[in-house]
Amino acid sequence: MRYAADNSMREKQLNIRLSPEEAARLEAIAEHYSLSAAAVLRMLVKREHDTLVETRESKASDKKKPKR
Repeated sequence: MRYAADNSMREKQLNIRLSPEEAARLEAIAEHYSLSAAAVLRMLVKREHDTLVETRESKASDKKKPKR
């Protein structure tokens, strides 16, 4: 899975602190996907957001269905 390295639209910067264990986990994921740590975090944010949106849409469509 590759993500575009288009930094022209990226203006927001985050500075986070990780425990050694969290940093090791992030590095392991980055190595697995051959991505930078930043790209991994972008990938995970996108994946989680997509899941959240799908869940919300599913719940909204369930409310619209008539009850039997």
